Amino acid sequence: MSVDPHVDYHSHDPKDEEPLSDNPAIREAQLHERRMRRALASKEDPMHDDESTVERMRRQAAEDDEAERTREETERDAGPGYDI
Repeated sequence: MSVDPHVDYHSHDPKDEEPLSDNPAIREAQLHERRMRRALASKEDPMHDDESTVERMRRQAAEDDEAERTREETERDAGPGYDI
């Protein structure tokens, strides 16, 4: 079995979904890191030709806000006693 000598087994993996800190400053940095990593282009979600990372972050934030509004409206319309 070959071992890659350049692998850092103790490095931070953003997919670990570590719990957010109780410290508001650290929590904000953690959330910002998540947003930045999500906005980076990947093989599964490539960057559009005319799109910058900043524009991508804004679009994703707008999509998240819309999804949150939709979720809240669905919960409100379902009425009490329904778990969605």
